[in-house]
Amino acid sequence: MVTKRLFFQTLSPSQEKILLALARYKYLTAGQLLGLGIMSERANLNKQIAELRLRKDPLVGSIAFGVHPAIGKLENVHFLKAHGAEIVKDYLREDVVRFPKNEGQFYQKDYFHRMNTINVQIALHEGISKIDDCEMLLFLTYFDKVSTGRKKGYRAESSIPVSENDYLIADALCMLQTPNRKELYAIEMYNGDDTSRVHKSLFHHLRALSVGQPSRMFGLDYGSRILCIFELEVYKQMAMKRLFEDENKTFAEAKFHFLFKSLEEIKQNAVGDWWLFDRTQVKLF
Repeated sequence: MVTKRLFFQTLSPSQEKILLALARYKYLTAGQLLGLGIMSERANLNKQIAELRLRKDPLVGSIAFGVHPAIGKLENVHFLKAHGAEIVKDYLREDVVRFPKNEGQFYQKDYFHRMNTINVQIALHEGISKIDDCEMLLFLTYFDKVSTGRKKGYRAESSIPVSENDYLIADALCMLQTPNRKELYAIEMYNGDDTSRVHKSLFHHLRALSVGQPSRMFGLDYGSRILCIFELEVYKQMAMKRLFEDENKTFAEAKFHFLFKSLEEIKQNAVGDWWLFDRTQVKLF
C-alpha cells in the first residue's frame, strides 16, 4: 500500500485532470483538453501528456495522424492505456472508465467524424452539468464495442434493434437524468452535405421509434428522441428543408422526436434553442 500511495503522489493535479477527462471521453486532442480547461497553455499541457506517455508503465497513449490536404497536420489523439485506466479506477475513484481495448482501431478517414461526436458529448456534458438535478447517465458511441456472446462477435454499443434481423447503429446513445425523468436520445453527427444520406438515416430511426426502440432497450415506457447535429449550419438547413418539403409527409407525425442543431450551436447552448424541421424552436427536455 505504501508503494501505491507513493506512486499516486507522483501525479500532478493537472495529470489527474487529464486522466479523468480521458476516462470520460475516451479520446481527446490537446485542443479539446484545453477547451475543457484542463490547462491554459498548450506547451505545458503537451509536457504533462508526454510525462504520462513516457513512464516505464505508460498511463496514456497517443495516435499520430498524417497531414490533411486542406487543414494541414492533424492533432494527435490521446487515450488511456490499460494501466492508466487502473489508476483512475483505483486511486481517482471513478467507476466508469472508457479506454480502447484495441488501440489500432482508429482510422484517419474517421478522424473528423469521431472527434466531432466527442465534441457533441463534451457540449452536452458541460451544458447538463450547469443545471440542478441533471446529470448524464450514459453516453455510448459507435466506436465503443461490446461482445455479442458469439465467437469473435462484437457490436457497437450504440446499436439499436429494429426487428429480429435488422438494426441500425446510431453515432451515440445518451441518457440524461432531468428533474422530471430520464430522457433518452439517439445522436447522429452528420459531416458533409449529402441530404439523401441524412434522409435515409433518419428514416431508419423513424422505423426504430415505431417499434418502441431504443426506449425498450433501457426499460422506458415513453419515447426517445433523435438529436441531429450538423458540421455546418448550411447542411442543417438543407436537411431540415428536405424533411419539411417531403411530399409524403413521412416524418410529420413524429416531428417532435427529431431535434436539429449545428455543431457550433450545440457548443454555444446544448440545452435550449433546438430546432424542429418545420423551424419551431424547442428545448432539449
